[in-house]
Amino acid sequence: MNVGVPHRRDARDVRRSRTLTTDLFEQLRADILHCRLAPGARLRFKELRQRYGSGLSPLREALMRLVAEGLAHLEDHKGFQVAPVSQDEMVDIATTLFELEAVAIRKAIEHGDDRWEANIIARFHELSKRSIMSETLTLDPEWESRNVAFHESLYAACGSPYLIAFCRKLSDRFSRYRRLWARHADMSRDVAHEHKEIMEAVIHRDATTALRLLQRHRLTTIKDLLANWNADELNVSTV
Repeated sequence: MNVGVPHRRDARDVRRSRTLTTDLFEQLRADILHCRLAPGARLRFKELRQRYGSGLSPLREALMRLVAEGLAHLEDHKGFQVAPVSQDEMVDIATTLFELEAVAIRKAIEHGDDRWEANIIARFHELSKRSIMSETLTLDPEWESRNVAFHESLYAACGSPYLIAFCRKLSDRFSRYRRLWARHADMSRDVAHEHKEIMEAVIHRDATTALRLLQRHRLTTIKDLLANWNADELNVSTV
């Protein structure tokens, strides 16, 4: 009797289930970070299964992964909920991101070569060709993608994959706040010039000036959002 075939089928089923769960997790994660699932919103199984065409088991596993990452909460007798945003969290994320970026940029300035400099210039050029706001007065997704690529290019030569990974994770978290900020963006602010100054300081290996400019860049965004914080309008928790 051939008992190997069922085991191979079971293995394929497990791999397929893991793929479905991962795909669903990535969709949910993107929808949370892009605010398509509002901060504080309830994540009800029936609604999510209809929205994503998912089975119950992959959905539960994906939600538990979101809980582990801090993008969703699980409360007794209440179920799953999109992680709320808060002023304290925003400031904590932004300041911690800056501290890690500062370490990474200093290391990159020390070890970076001509190709690293050329990549920074290229990413800045791409970013400068795109407007921050879309026609619908929301943060343009392509600008956001290029903005992230530009900031990552500044410390790409730091030589530490872990440091880059931590910066990327915090940048993802801060992206939710950047998108909320865009609803109240100060259009008189010259973000492109801020980026240009940071780029020039980095490629001239002036770490002190580069970090001073980057810190001011981050703090200005924080102040913009704090000045216009409206929990009711943003549909967020006031924690």
